[in-house]
Amino acid sequence: MSEFTIPLSRIMVLERTLEHGGNATCKLQRPETSLDAQVYVENDSTTHHIKVTMGPLTSSLSLPRRLATKCQSLRYFLQDLANGRADSGAMSEEALALLEAQDSVDEVLLVGQIAYVINTVNHALPFGAVITNDQGEVCAAVTASSKQQLAAALRAKLKPGHEGPGERT
Repeated sequence: MSEFTIPLSRIMVLERTLEHGGNATCKLQRPETSLDAQVYVENDSTTHHIKVTMGPLTSSLSLPRRLATKCQSLRYFLQDLANGRADSGAMSEEALALLEAQDSVDEVLLVGQIAYVINTVNHALPFGAVITNDQGEVCAAVTASSKQQLAAALRAKLKPGHEGPGERT
């Protein structure tokens, strides 16, 4: 048996609904049948709050508005729910912590910088971030024990006039 997938036309509807909020019906298809997911999106200044109903199943998801892969994340979430992978459809605490850390780091970036936030293997400093510029040069790299410390360490390294590794005068 093949898996439920979302056609491209429905992905575009999901993307518009994410940006503007409201309700959308998303048809998930596989050759032998289809399934309708009712998607409700409520936005605030930083987060998309999403509620999904598929038949008797109801689930929810929150995604940062600034997340570049938010539409893809919603697509995978819906497909996982439809295909019975509800556990993988729910974000782990670790994944949520990374998303929150990414949001904190994004707030301290300068124009033209890109942040890559990861988990480290160091339990004392579980968060890591590397900041690059538009040319892919490393501007800063730090590890920290919390999202707040990560953002503060990056803010100190990225303040205007301060040069970090990879920056040129």
